Amino acid sequence: VKEIYFTRFSFQGLSMRQIRFRFDGQPINETDTPAQLEMEDEDTIDVFQQQTGGRI
Repeated sequence: VKEIYFTRFSFQGLSMRQIRFRFDGQPINETDTPAQLEMEDEDTIDVFQQQTGGRI
């Protein structure tokens, strides 16, 4: 996951704390590897920007 962050998001000024990664609906830790997640070719990782806020 760190490699994904550094190749796609660090140049946009987003920190690792601002980005969330999920695979098959489950959160991914920054130390997880494709082998640990049992990923196969063409699998996708969902990426979300952390949302914070309160009530309107």
